[in-house]
Amino acid sequence: MKKTISYLIVFTSLFFLTNCSEDTPIELSQPEALTVSSEFALKIELSWDEVKSALGYNIYRADYDFVLEDAIFTLIDKVEGLETYTDISVNSSSQYYYRIEAFNGNVVSELSVESIGETRVITAEEAFDILAEYTGGSVYDANNASEVPDAIIEIINDNAVANTDLVFLIDNTLSMSDDIAQVKSSINNIIAELPSGVRLGMATYNDANTTTDWYNSIGLDTDFTNTINFLNSISVFGGGDYPESVYDGLYLTLNQMSWSSTSERIVIVIGDAPPLEGSLTNYSLKDVVDEANRLDIDVNLYPILIDGF
Repeated sequence: MKKTISYLIVFTSLFFLTNCSEDTPIELSQPEALTVSSEFALKIELSWDEVKSALGYNIYRADYDFVLEDAIFTLIDKVEGLETYTDISVNSSSQYYYRIEAFNGNVVSELSVESIGETRVITAEEAFDILAEYTGGSVYDANNASEVPDAIIEIINDNAVANTDLVFLIDNTLSMSDDIAQVKSSINNIIAELPSGVRLGMATYNDANTTTDWYNSIGLDTDFTNTINFLNSISVFGGGDYPESVYDGLYLTLNQMSWSSTSERIVIVIGDAPPLEGSLTNYSLKDVVDEANRLDIDVNLYPILIDGF
């Protein structure tokens, strides 16, 4: 009899605790202390105070408008277990409103008070830095054309291994004439540094808004003959408006090359101008980063910035 009573007490206690838990609603306070950056050209960093019982946060953004009531906030992303977020789907020289909403399952808080973030004027240096940062690569600087071959060899020695897939993506606007000539004259020395089994490919990009012949490529191959012929056939033209189709060229290269290496995949970007943005490009920084990270092995971008501004 005592044993039966003991079980009844246990079950009754569990029933009581379960019902108390289900009947206690989750309350989430409004996120506070939202801080947004203003010192970058191609990203905006956000941070805020932790909300008790929140599992994550929804990030809302609106284009800046002098009349806040006219701003249309759109959900752009969410984070779980963090009180920070970096927005790389922004344009340079722009302003945006941000608001944060805490969530736990279907329960959401009130939206935070808005904060205004802004971006600076784009530079080639920052563009190449952030491309490398978000794809696991590094920026290599060349102060002039004569330093480009050494920078390429340094990248190869630092990062390439046996059976690497390696693609050169080269800006072929007029300002790149001396740099391309240096690569052409040094290609045999560059190839001599390649580990065994490397497949080599190459592509060029220009300005898609000024010419139809803005992108060309040759596929990856262990026979370098066609790649060398492609390099020697590169001619320079256009590029008078400074920014070029960097994002579009990168996206096509990532998307169209027949990547197969299970050891390392590398893109060496050689250029001296920042990317076109907004309506002047089909793909954004975020598109390029997402496409690089979508591949089975991350394609690591190693931009060579020549005489950056």
